[in-house]
Amino acid sequence: MRKKDQSKGIFCIEGLWSQDLRISSSVVPFLNLLNLNAPLEYIHMDCATAQEFEFYLRKWMQKRYERYPILYLASHGYASGVELGKDRYSIDALGELLEGKCVNRLIMFSACSTLGIDKRVLKSFLRKTDALAVCGYRTDVDWMRSTAFELLLLSHIQNNEFSGRGIEAIAAEANAIAKSFRDLEFVMVTVKDLEPTVK
Repeated sequence: MRKKDQSKGIFCIEGLWSQDLRISSSVVPFLNLLNLNAPLEYIHMDCATAQEFEFYLRKWMQKRYERYPILYLASHGYASGVELGKDRYSIDALGELLEGKCVNRLIMFSACSTLGIDKRVLKSFLRKTDALAVCGYRTDVDWMRSTAFELLLLSHIQNNEFSGRGIEAIAAEANAIAKSFRDLEFVMVTVKDLEPTVK
């Protein structure tokens, strides 16, 4: 568990934004801006294939990277997955790879439409991976607005511990911020959503 006063590092895997390699789009300036606000460690890796994606995900699961509990997946997306250049990678495949490996970790999809799927699929993904939460967008999003939203959200995430109780506070903060960005259709599913409701 990462406590409230402990930095929650970001492990970013960024997909290929364009087949034209002269276009140098990247989330690195965004990560640097986050680091200006407060010391926030991050690892940034580019990938263009499913094999590279899996390689970096396996690295993230290693104990040496436990100080980076936020998996930040920045890429093009589609309903139920991400695009990595010409390859696609589904949430189901990601769940299989990360099975049981995401205790006290959060997975954020910075990709259009990836979470535009049934919430039951996301709950199944959480159960399989043991992650604290999964979040992202249900529809296509404007790059500038989604960047502003994520900047606020990732800054506020730092103020809470990564635990069952802490994720409730993170989800409440995410919902409060999302009210100013309704067009993004942001969704966050947490371990608290897996608990049976009392009747």
